[in-house]
Amino acid sequence: MARLFVSFAFAVTLAGATLLALPAPAVSTPLSSPVQLNLRNSRWDAVKVEIRLGTADNCDLDTDAWVHTLRRAQTWAVVADVPVCWRREAAPGTALITTWSAWQRPALAPGAVVDAEL
Repeated sequence: MARLFVSFAFAVTLAGATLLALPAPAVSTPLSSPVQLNLRNSRWDAVKVEIRLGTADNCDLDTDAWVHTLRRAQTWAVVADVPVCWRREAAPGTALITTWSAWQRPALAPGAVVDAEL
């Protein structure tokens, strides 16, 4: 199955493994229906966000990864049918070296659309 990765007004289809979102700390397995996780920045002028996709119990071990900078009022829509982990800069705009917040892996039911405020 192809991987569909959606950001703002464009979509990129990547060949390879499929995408999904499941709760941590449970063992992750693909869902029967894709989910959509909307990551929204309404607090900072700009904030870096990292997502990782995969079925590893530890998000750091998932190798499919993307980093995107969200400006204020922007949303990154991630559509997936494998687990989605995400994290943001711990202190946006204050450091030359990026320090990350803890990983988040929201519990998403098949077919769900969930909004997450950064």
